[in-house]
Amino acid sequence: MNARIVALLLATVGVIIVSGFASSSVRAAPAPTLSIVSPSPNAVIGNGSPVVVVFEVTNFNLTDPGNGTSSPDSGHVDIFVDGGWTAKASVNTIVLALPSGPHTIRLQLVMDNGSALNPDVTASVAVMVTQGPAGGTPGLSIFYPREGALLGTDSTISFRVTNFVVVAPGGPTGVPNEGHVRVLLDGAYYADLTDVAPLHLNLKDGLHNVTLQLVDNAGSPLNPDVAVSLHITVQALVGRVTPFDATPFLALANLLIGLGILAAIYRKLEAR
Repeated sequence: MNARIVALLLATVGVIIVSGFASSSVRAAPAPTLSIVSPSPNAVIGNGSPVVVVFEVTNFNLTDPGNGTSSPDSGHVDIFVDGGWTAKASVNTIVLALPSGPHTIRLQLVMDNGSALNPDVTASVAVMVTQGPAGGTPGLSIFYPREGALLGTDSTISFRVTNFVVVAPGGPTGVPNEGHVRVLLDGAYYADLTDVAPLHLNLKDGLHNVTLQLVDNAGSPLNPDVAVSLHITVQALVGRVTPFDATPFLALANLLIGLGILAAIYRKLEAR
């Protein structure tokens, strides 16, 4: 083989080997990552508590906004709630005070100047916030009066709610363990209660059926339905104290006093 050809082949092989070493020593830095540790997807946040979001980043240096240079490997996190920008964070824990209802929280890695990375690095989680407890089965009971009680026209019904928070109607739909108490009287709508104070009734004489029912913010019964009924008999003046009218007796007393005065005067005149 011609020595020139051999030398050319050896030079080509050498260039390939050297290029391979060079490319392996200049590998691209791993891309930044972002993940949400908690809360878990679709978590229910109970008792009106704030939502605590814990996240992790890799290959990215978190710095306070405005205190660093803009580079793709450092910056902060932009926080979006339900599509709207909410805050910035340079620490791994975020506390968000959110109203009742479903919410989507999205985190985005950005450079110090607020520019998104390329490619974009984000993480999202959906949660449900409720004023009620995060778990448990709602309950409702009447503890006064007893079934079949005889009551006066003005009377009260005392009840107890468990694993459920009573709030004003009109809140977001689909929120668990919060809503209000619906009152049905003899099968017809009577009132909506927004607290657990005793229910005051002013009823006509006769038999009545009072039903209390837990409903959600939209006014729909819970599933399964949570309701309790009470049958009562109303009779006027039961439990009332009728005031004593002393007017006739006072008139008689005044008459007797007058007669006594006249008798005393008459005796004095006779003594003269």
